[in-house]
Amino acid sequence: MNRNIFLPGLKDVKINKVEICEHSIHLYVEMPVKPHRCPRCGTEGRKIHDYRIQKIRHFKWFERPTVLFYRKRRYVCQACGKRFAEENPFVERYQRFSKEWNQAVNVRSIHAKTFKDLAFPFGASVSTVIRRFDAVAKKELQEHPQLPKVIAIDE
Repeated sequence: MNRNIFLPGLKDVKINKVEICEHSIHLYVEMPVKPHRCPRCGTEGRKIHDYRIQKIRHFKWFERPTVLFYRKRRYVCQACGKRFAEENPFVERYQRFSKEWNQAVNVRSIHAKTFKDLAFPFGASVSTVIRRFDAVAKKELQEHPQLPKVIAIDE
């Protein structure tokens, strides 16, 4: 597809195929080939070792859950033999939810009444939403200094 609309969180991504299923939208995506730096020795190369498909949950698009099928490329360093995955802007390492999905859950978790009310529209479990909320709360608590040991009360 040469004429793509820009989807939030999918900048510089090549969309190969779009399937509109009964209850969801499936996007088949991949990143363009570019040189990557080896995390072990630092040499730059573009030798591809293999591919694998990673299923990533993205936030809703036209009120339908969206699933990204990311054709993840693995590179091999020709100097040291280290195999490593390509860098991408839309999912963190070891994650099954996109960065945009995580941001939306983080923003809405602050204003939600219950975790169950938040989990249902995002199609996630309550425990997943609680873990995301705990991560946001932990960051916020670390940013604020502690209160002094003594607080004076004026009458």
